Amino acid sequence: MASPTHNQPHTSTTAVIRNLRAEHLLLTNSYRAGTNRTMSDVTVGMRTTTVTTTAIALVATMTLAAGCGGDSNSDHQSSSQSSSHGNVIKGGHHDNDQDGGRGDAYQEDGGGSGDPAAGLANPEAGAAEDDRALAVAPDNPYGEPEPEPEPDVFNGYGYRNFVDTQVDPLSTFALDVDTGSYSYTRAALNQQVLPDPGVVRPEEFINAFRYDYPAPKRGLGITIDGAPSPFTLDNAIIRIGVSAADMTPTERPPVALTFVIDTSGSMAGPERLGLVKRSLAYLVESLNPNDTVAIVTYESDSGIVLNPTPIRHANRILTAIDRLEAGGSTNLEAGLEEGYRLAAESFRRDGINRVIIASDGMANVGITDSDALATMIRDEADDGIQLVTLGYGLGGYNDVTMEQVADQGDGFYAYIDTMDEARKLFGEQLTSTLVTVALDAKIQVEFDPEIVLAYRLIGYENRAIADSDFRNDQVDAGEIGAGHQVTALYEVTFIDEQTRLIHDSLGQVSLRWQNPDTRKVTEITKAIDPPPVTTAWRDIEEEITLAVTVGAFAEVLRHNPYAANLALTDIARTADELATLYHSPEIDEFADLVSIAEELYYTDSRIDNAWDD
Repeated sequence: MASPTHNQPHTSTTAVIRNLRAEHLLLTNSYRAGTNRTMSDVTVGMRTTTVTTTAIALVATMTLAAGCGGDSNSDHQSSSQSSSHGNVIKGGHHDNDQDGGRGDAYQEDGGGSGDPAAGLANPEAGAAEDDRALAVAPDNPYGEPEPEPEPDVFNGYGYRNFVDTQVDPLSTFALDVDTGSYSYTRAALNQQVLPDPGVVRPEEFINAFRYDYPAPKRGLGITIDGAPSPFTLDNAIIRIGVSAADMTPTERPPVALTFVIDTSGSMAGPERLGLVKRSLAYLVESLNPNDTVAIVTYESDSGIVLNPTPIRHANRILTAIDRLEAGGSTNLEAGLEEGYRLAAESFRRDGINRVIIASDGMANVGITDSDALATMIRDEADDGIQLVTLGYGLGGYNDVTMEQVADQGDGFYAYIDTMDEARKLFGEQLTSTLVTVALDAKIQVEFDPEIVLAYRLIGYENRAIADSDFRNDQVDAGEIGAGHQVTALYEVTFIDEQTRLIHDSLGQVSLRWQNPDTRKVTEITKAIDPPPVTTAWRDIEEEITLAVTVGAFAEVLRHNPYAANLALTDIARTADELATLYHSPEIDEFADLVSIAEELYYTDSRIDNAWDD
């Protein structure tokens, strides 16, 4: 693989930034005179992109806007909703920079790719293969056909622009171990439907794969390496890997789990409540005899199906799960309140306390706003009851609620589309799912302006933290489980190659977190060694290539103009090569997904040989 060649006029990042520096000289000086760092986004290659597919036309209008502002940590609030091909994208307003609030950087009009519900005309198809679905759906308790599903709801967070290091060399964000975006995309592609760009979050694609990071003995550790950039000639990719100390199953404390299960009418079907029942039954079978499980269900209202029961009485738990049926409206508020109340009553001071929500995220009774629901559970998370959200279903799915509620609940968000995903989450990753080793984990990257001209963080748009809040331990950040990994990719532009070669470091990475038991704060720092920018792709380690390839796939799917020089044809070829090298079911599956997307998306390469050796 090599950096992309260009068959069309392209304004260089360096030229744009140098022109911008002259225009913003006074602003830069005033920023540096202040106590808080601020940041200005650099607009590169403004364009409107139109992509045709074999099945439907995708038209995405992308607007980049450079702007400056105060050092405010404004969350990415949804300012509008737009319906596109049956999906709803909440978004438009994107606080793009890492300093927490600079103004709109990306707004997408349209950009939908088809209603995923269209792929569910025959949900039982292939049920016998790979345990992907139950063969028979539960009977509708009303004896009538289910209504058409509501539109899917996604949040279009946009993307980050290049940042001039002389304006702001600092990039700060909360760590995130969610993987729901990748799993949802897999489910959509397996139904021959392209995912809506609003659901594609590159960090959740990249973090869906494990890498060979050394695990620290305690707390968190940092691994830094790099590779050439596939997006822009002469740029580099800096990969920052964060790994958490692992824990054996015998070291794990006892757990008290409270399942909050959506049994509303929209959850009927083998790929929804049917898969919920099978995946939770698998979790029960993976727990220890002294662990406990309680079950709350909600539809129009909520109710307790099973009080806290030790796993040694597993048959009682499995029977309660098996008897669940779908019907009624969706009162998520009532389910959350009941679940947290029961979890508080059965709180284990010697163990781990979790509420696990299994739902499609659609709420139509009680509090239905995702922000209000997230705020409602903040106090419960502070009291030591953490939340895991498990998403199910295509068509009538609310990605926004499932992600935001998990973030506020000091937990994580996963999407389960197959029993294979359930086995991974509740089998090999069970300890990571249940045991938290770092609270409010955040990262700050500082680039040396004498070497690095500009940088952009790929993903994490909704995890921004103000640079000045890095050491503010009252600011909520991310939670990391035992053995979890987090990966961040930066694309960087250098002042020039000669300057880069005579320096030993491009900057430094700082990591800060709290111990969940003692609340003691730890901060560690590591230098960024120069990456092998001029090395051919064939000489780069396979796992770095994997991370970059997965990130590039996400960038193309979400129509990021910085990936306009990449073609899915080239990404598919690289994915196939990785599958051959790894002999891994996960990498094989990734290669298949890229091939499906290529067939659905477009067949001609916009830039030939973009990833060739």
